[in-house]
Amino acid sequence: MCSPETVAGATAHSAHLATAEPAVEVSAPIRARTPVTLPGGAVRDLTHVVGPDWPVFELYVKPMEIKRLANLAEHEYNAFELTYNEHIGTHLDAPSHFDDNGLATHQIPADTLVAPLAVVRIGERAARDNVTELTVDDLLRWESRNGRIPDGALLAVDNDWAHRIHTPGAFLNLDPAEGLYRFPGISVEAAQFLVTERSVVGVGTDSISLDPGTRPADPDTHRVLLPAGKYAIECLAGLDTVPDLGAVAVVGAPKHLGGTGGPVRVLAFV
Repeated sequence: MCSPETVAGATAHSAHLATAEPAVEVSAPIRARTPVTLPGGAVRDLTHVVGPDWPVFELYVKPMEIKRLANLAEHEYNAFELTYNEHIGTHLDAPSHFDDNGLATHQIPADTLVAPLAVVRIGERAARDNVTELTVDDLLRWESRNGRIPDGALLAVDNDWAHRIHTPGAFLNLDPAEGLYRFPGISVEAAQFLVTERSVVGVGTDSISLDPGTRPADPDTHRVLLPAGKYAIECLAGLDTVPDLGAVAVVGAPKHLGGTGGPVRVLAFV
């Protein structure tokens, strides 16, 4: 999720990088400490289909546009032109999204994009309290059942939110009385715990933002995770098809120069 300041900063940052690599030293995410072996079982797709009807915060993000450029009958080939914001659909937030000195999309090390997948599930609570937040206690309870969050892991939060994309209005879940969106997020305390006490490479969620809908003007969870060199993935799908622990995620991240993020194809090997 972007603030107006973020959008403006990202535009300036990307324009600078279009002509040269940044002169400043950038922070790097924690690297996986041991080689990752892909399980030999099934492959699960954790990615939504994105198109012009994908729900967006229209103050910051325009809907995707798909324009046909050619068709087989007239041109002997098919082609489309896509126009979209970096932060739409199942997408990655690069550290540079909230840190001028952070890694841009093309700088994220490839070995951090293949990671053990740890899934913490709080869907029952999110159904009762749409703006609930992942807590440190949730993480510790998960560890009491599964062991310590693996070094180099992608930690994903299953709020049982992905299915809402099929119901108009339910994914953003705007409360017109309050004028606020009601979707779950990750608490600042949990983000700080993952940064200082554990060694994850990234954090993901099946809702539209790391931060809950109740504080759109104060995206403090972003401000903890991204400047610490972690990447984020928002709007994950299919987390109910993978185990709490044991799968390996492969993040097909974009590699455009200076990017602050971009749509991704996330696969889980189980």
